[in-house]
Amino acid sequence: MPFRPSGQCSKPLGFAEDLAFVREAPGEDRVSRASYRAMVEIVSISVSGDAHEAALAVPDEDNPPFPGVVVIHDITGFSADLRRHCQRFADAGYVALGPDLYRGGRPACVVKTMISASKGRGFAYDVIDAARTVLASRADVDPDRIGVVGFCLGGGFALIAGADQRFAVAAPFYGGVPYRASRLEGLCPTIAQYGAEDTPFLSHAHRLVKHLEELGVDHEVHIYDEAGHSFMNQLPRAATVVGRHLPIRARYEPEIEEKAWGKLLDFFERHIGSGRGASA
Repeated sequence: MPFRPSGQCSKPLGFAEDLAFVREAPGEDRVSRASYRAMVEIVSISVSGDAHEAALAVPDEDNPPFPGVVVIHDITGFSADLRRHCQRFADAGYVALGPDLYRGGRPACVVKTMISASKGRGFAYDVIDAARTVLASRADVDPDRIGVVGFCLGGGFALIAGADQRFAVAAPFYGGVPYRASRLEGLCPTIAQYGAEDTPFLSHAHRLVKHLEELGVDHEVHIYDEAGHSFMNQLPRAATVVGRHLPIRARYEPEIEEKAWGKLLDFFERHIGSGRGASA
């Protein structure tokens, strides 16, 4: 019998264990992994009556309200790398919330997430909007200054969410781009970043430039010559070994990550400020 996702995500049934290799990033020792877990709180958010885990990181400062950011994980799921990015945003003065789209690796949730990616609507966007709503309801977050960032699969989600939902700024990394510019009408200011060696997605970067110019969206699109896919992500060891030999040339590039991170923070500062500066 073919698998059909039900209305609610079913139990993992061992699927989470099958995805165990994506849980931790290479190069992270036990101390650094424990540090991120200690600094980033795992909370629960409600999505259509279902509980999804989310990583929450809050600035260690006492000058709220802060801007917020929803951080959307890549195809590997809810990982140490997602927690790392949430903490980096908190260190920069943002309240960051990264929801688990897969809901612990439940097969129906994974399938429904992929369906959302292909259709540009549905389940995953409900999770993203729920995360934005949670941030907007916090006393320490300015609801008018919430951005969205996503990586890989999450990059495509961030781009569409930036058009369809109430975000003030978007930062998709190496994500898919719709064929028609009209699908992005209403898009908030956007900074997108890609690797030139990521040949399957390079055309998406060029398409995005045309769309944003046609729509008159305030934007930056950066393409890094010596990077492939996932240059911002500390991938699991198995994914790194395989990814280097795929057309996307997926690999972590710490030096390029620092450049891209700096450009992202500059763009966010201009549009929504940060907890360490004046409001946008």
